[in-house]
Amino acid sequence: MRRAAFLVLALLLAGCGDGGRVRETASTPAEPGEDTYRRFCGSCHGSGAAGAPRLGDAQAWAPRVAQGLETLVDRTETGVRPGMPARGLCRQCDRAELRAAVRYMVERSGGFPEAGSTAAVGTPEDVPGG
Repeated sequence: MRRAAFLVLALLLAGCGDGGRVRETASTPAEPGEDTYRRFCGSCHGSGAAGAPRLGDAQAWAPRVAQGLETLVDRTETGVRPGMPARGLCRQCDRAELRAAVRYMVERSGGFPEAGSTAAVGTPEDVPGG
């Protein structure tokens, strides 16, 4: 009897799970960079800790955006004194993942100016440590 119950339980449990497939849920990031932001960037860029520009604060992001995406990614890789460590503590992130996270934050914080735009976005000299 005990053996039969164990066998039934094992068969029932074998049907659980999804075979390792990723399931789309409400908590699954919908956009590139969102997961990296949530896991590594959000603790500082969500609160403004250590002088980090907050997600959604276009004014704080403007002088950084003026530097261009690749410069922002370069600075993310090397860190920004005094508060941001190299790679924002995402040591395993490659450059593409860092770029996606930076783009995710910038796009939610006023975005990059359109090519040829004369919109005032600040200057690189306005950035602390820059």
